[in-house]
Amino acid sequence: MVIVLTTNSSRSLQFVPRGSRVVLWKAWRESRSRFFCALVLLISLVIYAVLTSPGFITRYNAHFPDKPLLYSVYVWTGLFHYAFEGLWILAALVLALGGLAREKATGVAPFSLALPVRRMNLFLIRAAMAFAQSVVLGLASALLIPALSSLVGEAYPFSQALGFGAWMTGAGLVILTFGLLISEVFEGEFTAPVVGLCSLTAIFLGYRSHTFRGWNVFDVMSATASINPQTQLLTGTFHWLDLAACLFFSLVLLFTAGAVVKTRDF
Repeated sequence: MVIVLTTNSSRSLQFVPRGSRVVLWKAWRESRSRFFCALVLLISLVIYAVLTSPGFITRYNAHFPDKPLLYSVYVWTGLFHYAFEGLWILAALVLALGGLAREKATGVAPFSLALPVRRMNLFLIRAAMAFAQSVVLGLASALLIPALSSLVGEAYPFSQALGFGAWMTGAGLVILTFGLLISEVFEGEFTAPVVGLCSLTAIFLGYRSHTFRGWNVFDVMSATASINPQTQLLTGTFHWLDLAACLFFSLVLLFTAGAVVKTRDF
């Protein structure tokens, strides 16, 4: 008796259904241009902010010699609390756009619905892809700050950049799920982007200009309550209740978007 053993290299991926792999690849193909554009913009912002920091700090200290500006304060105030955070918010929203509602408006929804995957899985795979991309954007760009700081004669702790980046992406899930929701609610090709970008920009600038006051997700994302007032570095004591609130709102938005997908006639 001869026993023949055969192997199939594709079996290593059999734990992921073929239909899901197709949808995952489709989600990547549809969003990769947005992802790379956002990555370039965030990296460019960080490079500009770090390389121009010596001149800015010198001018600031010349005008306010009694209140010298620390480099760590410059990084948090200009990046993690304002420009970097704001650009990441817009990037996360853009990455969340798409879905069956937009495909219905462009006439390609029947192709997605013909795949051997439930429509809920279509939505969840797209959401997972957007989440993974937003995490990469936040962490990769944030970790560039300590890497570049030495070029201008400054030092910024790697652990601080990692902490701020991770905390921002975790609390920022509420932004991502908001984008997922409006992308499934509005059918027009440009309706969801306009509604999302305009509303988030107005609210973000409203809080940063102190026109709006009170608890807000933007202060949670920048860890405002967890930093040293003098150095504006993380103290190690995080306000987990604020993060839990953001995650709770994220789940509510995610389940709401999922309910829209399940009940809508595409």
